[in-house]
Amino acid sequence: LIEYAIEEAINSGIEKFVFVTSPEKQSITSYFKKKNNLEEVIKIKNKMLYSLITKYILPEDKIIEVVQSEPKGLGHAIWCAREYIDGPFAVILPDDLIFSKTPCIKQLVDQYYKYGKSILGVQEVNKDQVNRYGIIKTTTNHLAKKIDIIDLIEKPDFKKAPSNIAIIGRYVLTRNIIDELSNKEKGSGGEIQLTDAIKNSLTFSEVFGYKFQGKRFDCGNMMGALEAQIYAAINRSENKRETIKILKKYIKKDF
Repeated sequence: LIEYAIEEAINSGIEKFVFVTSPEKQSITSYFKKKNNLEEVIKIKNKMLYSLITKYILPEDKIIEVVQSEPKGLGHAIWCAREYIDGPFAVILPDDLIFSKTPCIKQLVDQYYKYGKSILGVQEVNKDQVNRYGIIKTTTNHLAKKIDIIDLIEKPDFKKAPSNIAIIGRYVLTRNIIDELSNKEKGSGGEIQLTDAIKNSLTFSEVFGYKFQGKRFDCGNMMGALEAQIYAAINRSENKRETIKILKKYIKKDF
């Protein structure tokens, strides 16, 4: 999932990568770093494998690793990276996997350059799922792609949700959001929520939602991750036939 996120970022023109990890997961960044000796061995043995594993290796001077010592929320994770953010920045949450012709974060970057404001990737969700997301309040027609945001609520009860338009794990944000996060205001779950910081910024800066084009999977749960794997396999020409064969094999079984 993280490799998909890096692929999306690279294909969107992003050049500097900040990984915010827990103390137990610092090996994640090493996955994307160059390993000359190992790569030389693989290059000799299997050139196709070599091309695959080196496709998204990042230059070491473009990788920044930040350790979030305690799980205090997404807003806190971004605040931990504050010293490396000196302008507008993108946020990609890898457990939201999005397949699209134009990378999702590139769609948001294009909107940022058009309006110069923070842009949130949004999508309509089932009403019984609104308590899983940050939900926006808007006066914009629900058919529009660009959504004016007048309020945001983190994980509301479905009876209190102002809409079913949810913030998905893609953001392009202006630097002032870091200032809001510096207040360390605790929200839902006792955590420092990014949604709350964006909400507070509405008093002095516009924020827009954008209904991106693409197929999105919530890989933060088992069935979402399974569906994403099936979708990815079927949509790769070299895997499609065998994947369908495997699915048919188990569908015919009487469980």
